[in-house]
Amino acid sequence: MPRAKRICPKRGCPRIVNKRYCTEHEREYEADRGSSTKRGYDHRHNALRKQWDIKVQRGGVNCATCGKPIHPGTEWHLGHTDDRTDYKGPEHAHCNTSDGGKRAHPKLES
Repeated sequence: MPRAKRICPKRGCPRIVNKRYCTEHEREYEADRGSSTKRGYDHRHNALRKQWDIKVQRGGVNCATCGKPIHPGTEWHLGHTDDRTDYKGPEHAHCNTSDGGKRAHPKLES
């Protein structure tokens, strides 16, 4: 489902967007993130992702986080362990990104 239109979240930018940032600020955001290599995704990661991609596109692969099928053609990530020393396997893109957010912002216990 496409995102709802909203104002670019970069302070002072009036552009209406239906993605994270407007084109100009998206470029800035990506430049600040650095290359995939600088973020820790090396040759081993790329080779393993290619191997999994063949299987995911064939069908029958379940998400390492939620256990539900990853349908061919949908966005997926190669999930890694919390300590980033190994890989868990393919995950739905949403499961992968929300898992990190949940770990970064744990719910306060009452």
